[in-house]
Amino acid sequence: MNAVKNILQQNGFNMAHYHEESFGATPVEIEEEVLELVEQAEQAAEDVQQSDLLQVEFASSGKSVRILPSETVHAAASKLGLHIPKACGMGICGTCRVELKSGEVEMEHNGGITDEDVADGYILSCCSRPKGNVVVDF
Repeated sequence: MNAVKNILQQNGFNMAHYHEESFGATPVEIEEEVLELVEQAEQAAEDVQQSDLLQVEFASSGKSVRILPSETVHAAASKLGLHIPKACGMGICGTCRVELKSGEVEMEHNGGITDEDVADGYILSCCSRPKGNVVVDF
């Protein structure tokens, strides 16, 4: 890094535009913070009750999985190795549209699905979170 810095200085580079980073050992305080955060995350994972999990069933494949209410239908499919096509992952493109056979979801899309499709029972899997147990046609 020193050699590059010297070359730049010798060639008239404006050092106000120079940025350098160097990495060393992690300070003990940071290591302790990280360990504490890991312990908190492990405790939170243990605190999740099985009764808090929601069932997502994929009717066509005959597979199902239990997920947290904060997870999407798309994440549920991924956990099962099911590949629902998607492009944007934000509810814009509509690529991940699937039919919701039963149950309710909260869908926070960005225009990737029409009101008619919603009325016909379709959802965008990338931005739909189950409100309870659901069955999806995939």
